[in-house]
Amino acid sequence: MTRLKSREVDRQAAEWAAKVDSGPLSPDQQASLDGWLEADIRHFGAFAKARAVLAFADRAKAFGPSFDAASFEPFVQPNASTRWMSRRRFALSGAIAAGVATTIFAVPQAWRAFHVRSYETRIGETRIVPLDDGSIVTLNTDSRMEVKYTEEKRGITLVKGEALFDVAKNKLRPFIVDAAGATVRAVGTSFSVTLLPNRPIQVLVREGEVEIKRPEILGGAPVRLSANSRAVAPPDAPIETIPVTRVEVSRELLWRVGRLSFEGETLESAAATFARYSSIRIEIDDPVLAKETVTGVFVSNDPIGFSKAVALSLGLRADVNDDAVKISR
Repeated sequence: MTRLKSREVDRQAAEWAAKVDSGPLSPDQQASLDGWLEADIRHFGAFAKARAVLAFADRAKAFGPSFDAASFEPFVQPNASTRWMSRRRFALSGAIAAGVATTIFAVPQAWRAFHVRSYETRIGETRIVPLDDGSIVTLNTDSRMEVKYTEEKRGITLVKGEALFDVAKNKLRPFIVDAAGATVRAVGTSFSVTLLPNRPIQVLVREGEVEIKRPEILGGAPVRLSANSRAVAPPDAPIETIPVTRVEVSRELLWRVGRLSFEGETLESAAATFARYSSIRIEIDDPVLAKETVTGVFVSNDPIGFSKAVALSLGLRADVNDDAVKISR
């Protein structure tokens, strides 16, 4: 297969970002996007940058004489209504690489004025954060991280939630993520870290290799994790590594484009997952019904749509009130 030039990758990324920005993709479009993201390691980075540029389109005035560096914070709402055509022209007319260059390389001088920068998302939101070394962080729903770069290392603290890190290569300046005492060290790779209440820390490696340490665990030697692998780090036990397929990795990372994929999960588990993305709760009073399984791809912050789809496929009822949707027989 002929390797595309960077300009062509950026053009395709802009097209996909504009499509995602305009609203939910069809199943065929989603499959095509997943295939495109998997086809070349450069594609996801270009796609993340393209989405960041689109997120900044409505704030273009910030780059004028009254530019305020403190307000320059990438923010994406996957399902917000958007002016797709004008945003598409914005992404393509300037040869998106120029827009990305402005995003990533014009801002570092403002960022260096701060020792620590914090970024967070509310429930149901995701956020793309370009860092000053060219790395890209995608924050999932209800997440918070702190960034502290020094001359010796690039330091990230994941305070809560989930984040995907697409790390720019720099062997002399390691990229280190701390999550509740567990440290994940990378040079140039793509991996996610999940830190949720009452659950083990999880690390999922999409590309490259990382090293995980748990200093508080006696005898806990560093664990190296390669692409298509998961590490599970309970608070009081050694780190466990689990191989996963590329398809599973892609499926689990669909949250970055506002989707959740279930493959035989129970309704109870799916309801708990949706609770991370919406204040509307899914209620299942019947314990037998809660163990029914579900498979499919759904909009992450639409528990009502999910519940209605489940009810239709399983012959159930989905009753909606102000703050919950109840699934019953």
